Amino acid sequence: VIKEFKDKGLVVIGEPSAASLALDGSHYFNKCWSHAASFITSPPLRDDPETKDQLVEALKDGTLDIVGSDHCTYDLNIRAQGKENFSKIPGGVNGIEERMAIVYERGVVAGKMEMTRFVEVTSSAAAKLLNLYPRKGCIAEGSDADIVIWNPNNIRTITQKTQQQAADFNIFEGLKVTGAPEFVLCGGKIVVAEYQVNACPGSGQFIEAPTWPGICYAKIKEIDN
Repeated sequence: VIKEFKDKGLVVIGEPSAASLALDGSHYFNKCWSHAASFITSPPLRDDPETKDQLVEALKDGTLDIVGSDHCTYDLNIRAQGKENFSKIPGGVNGIEERMAIVYERGVVAGKMEMTRFVEVTSSAAAKLLNLYPRKGCIAEGSDADIVIWNPNNIRTITQKTQQQAADFNIFEGLKVTGAPEFVLCGGKIVVAEYQVNACPGSGQFIEAPTWPGICYAKIKEIDN
């Protein structure tokens, strides 16, 4: 549907989650209730195992624009609120920590995506859609010096035991990925060094995202005229 309307020249933004690029809905049928409940997200993961490959292809060809995370983790005690009524299970999965590695593994390592497209769908396109470009999503004079030094040779297996996030479950448990941020600079300050988080609580800043991003509304104006 998104491709159909884009082909007509309309402005439509498509955003799959990291989970939808690597997993399928078979987890919802797991006999362990807590396992199945930990995969509740919106939109739900699809039963067809080929869907994740189709989404990667859509990212590659521009049908989809950016990759989100739907990151909103809950421990099993909170998810248990929906044990008698699945509609009361709070939705949300992990994904912020794993997002870039998932896209790199499924796209670049698999030979389906150029490195420049990887950077676009994980960084620059989001900055443009939020009207923060070139302050964000760009390495240039005057930009915020938010820089990721990506090691393409880092091979690891995702597991809850070594994750940074405070969650008791990881939906990507056991998934082997290649590539990781070895160093990260935020505003010119090192916040990840040799894969270890070095950020200080309270160091984050609120950044206002102006309305009417040109990447969308310039096209709309052109269509209207």
